[in-house]
Amino acid sequence: MSSVAPVPADQTILPTSDATTVYASHSQAGYRTDIEGLRGIAVLSVLAVHSFPQWIKGGFIGVDIFFVLSGFLITGILFRSLEAGRFSYIDFYTRRVRRIFPSLCLVLLACLVFSALYTFPSESRLLGTHVGAGALFMSNIALWKEAGYFDVASEAKPLLHLWSLGIEEQFYLVWPVAAAFLFKRRRWALRVICATLLVSFLLNVAFVADKPTATFFLPPTRFWELMVGALLACLTLHHGGGPVEWVRQRLRAGSWLHRGLADGFAGTGLVMLFVAMWLVDKTDHFPGWWALLPTMGTFALLSAGPGAWINRHVLSQPILRFYGAISYPLYLWHWPLLSFPVVMGIPLSNEVRVMILIGSVVLAALTCELLEKPIRHARTRHTPLALCALLSVIGLCGLVLKQTDGLLNTYPESMRSLAASEFRFDYSEYRVGKCMLRLEQGPESFSSDCIDRRGTERDLVFLWGDSHAASLYPGLAHLVRNVGSERRLAQYTAARCPPLLVAPLRSSTHCDLINKYALERIAVERPATVVLAGHWSFYGTDPAASRTQMAGLRDTVRKLKQIGVQRVVVFGNLPTWNLPQPRVLLMQWNQSRSVPERTYSHINRSSIEADRRVELAMAGTGATFVSPIATFCDSSGCLVSVKHEGAFQPVSYDDSHLSAFGSMILAKMNRAAVFN
Repeated sequence: MSSVAPVPADQTILPTSDATTVYASHSQAGYRTDIEGLRGIAVLSVLAVHSFPQWIKGGFIGVDIFFVLSGFLITGILFRSLEAGRFSYIDFYTRRVRRIFPSLCLVLLACLVFSALYTFPSESRLLGTHVGAGALFMSNIALWKEAGYFDVASEAKPLLHLWSLGIEEQFYLVWPVAAAFLFKRRRWALRVICATLLVSFLLNVAFVADKPTATFFLPPTRFWELMVGALLACLTLHHGGGPVEWVRQRLRAGSWLHRGLADGFAGTGLVMLFVAMWLVDKTDHFPGWWALLPTMGTFALLSAGPGAWINRHVLSQPILRFYGAISYPLYLWHWPLLSFPVVMGIPLSNEVRVMILIGSVVLAALTCELLEKPIRHARTRHTPLALCALLSVIGLCGLVLKQTDGLLNTYPESMRSLAASEFRFDYSEYRVGKCMLRLEQGPESFSSDCIDRRGTERDLVFLWGDSHAASLYPGLAHLVRNVGSERRLAQYTAARCPPLLVAPLRSSTHCDLINKYALERIAVERPATVVLAGHWSFYGTDPAASRTQMAGLRDTVRKLKQIGVQRVVVFGNLPTWNLPQPRVLLMQWNQSRSVPERTYSHINRSSIEADRRVELAMAGTGATFVSPIATFCDSSGCLVSVKHEGAFQPVSYDDSHLSAFGSMILAKMNRAAVFN
């Protein structure tokens, strides 16, 4: 999920100040080639992790490098212009518009065109939302609000990467005002910067475990990274030229430590960046404490100054400077180009990824030369106003897509329910948050309604498992209400938490506690039947993990038998698709103007294999096995649609979770197995 919008290239221009000779020596002619090279390393690391995440796990720390650079450069520009008496809010924001808006407008327009030509209402509606949020520099807020277990995969969001541009622009809204205030009270500036940095960092550490999404996307827990750069700019300009110069002044001139201090800072900083790239993983709580590696590494490299050997001979290499110079348009282009094939259901082979990266570099270079530079250097006063108007129109077009549900009314009436199913189904029938816990919820969040207490003389059927188990609930509840009045139902399910005594690696944080609680409820409630279900193919990612998982499932059945459960029913894997199932149907409708009842198109074969593994694992355990694959699929394909009141309805709302219709079909066809 990690991406960043690098500051446009010409912001390495650092006007020198007569008041700070040391700072001037750090940036002769107002330009630091090492900063441009550092931006090159940052953007290349982000491109690497997005294109080949299996090769470089922590490349997303390019985010943090850019944040520190932004804070350093912008604070330096603000303080020096204030010092020279030429600061103007209008001038500051006019420059931001000239630098940021042209490439952003072009990429947003490209996404709108892609949406018009290649997407269905669900993707078009989502892309419209993100275009509108991107135009308002609120992408981070929009992504935070929509995040959740059933959220669309990151790879299918072409404008996901604009979240960091939102962070930076929100920083630019408040920091110039704060900088102008602090300049008039210069003796307080360093203390206020340090206090702001510390509070923001502590908020990040405090909430990263319990509220990881908010910590990742929201300014209060991200601003500290920009303030690291602001701190260095303040130290460099007003406190002895920065950390390196401050230490040098206290060392004996000519000593080896005096001569090598800058190189030591630079070497340490570079090592910290590369250690972060190889050690930090997206499964870690990030930013948190981990973010100190890239932020402090960048701080050290900037502190070393352009004279350090690494800064002169490594960071100032022409190839790194080239990528640094085009880093902003390169960043903007690369993620949509990687995401478009995912949205269209096209597999991304390594060869395709390499071609996309090459195309991104070419587009970025052309954007820089043919669009950014001419607009940046244009003398007309109306250019910034025209750019603001253009971005506003683009944002409105995005909002129109959202408000019209991706132009849903352009579809025939019989298709609209199907075309809207991805975004209109809110999973409330799964009882999310109450009896299907979200990722961040623990067992204390289970509602008292999770067990039907009416008519306690009736046999209890206890549903236990992850979100796939939760998708069985609407069908089972329908059967109990209409044809199984002698039964009552309990539901204890949780996102990414299969019913195993030892939770697998890919399970939720609280899964072990949730399963322990479910077993305790079973021991107390003494149900006649326990139904187990899970997204088995999701957890069994390799043969060893699959064997461990199946052994764990057998242990669960054995434990249930030991505590007196007479009947255990185990559901195999639901049919799983490489694309959301409604999209598979819409693709076929686009081609033939007909909706298939059954198909194997885009089926994920691992779900069929996982279903078979569960069947084999249950042999000899005394449990009753139910195969969703055998229920839904035959030689002509798997059931994917039903027609209800003249409208087509999908069997699954996404790549695997059953719709209410699908759940009722599965429950009805296996009624005897569950309610024997």
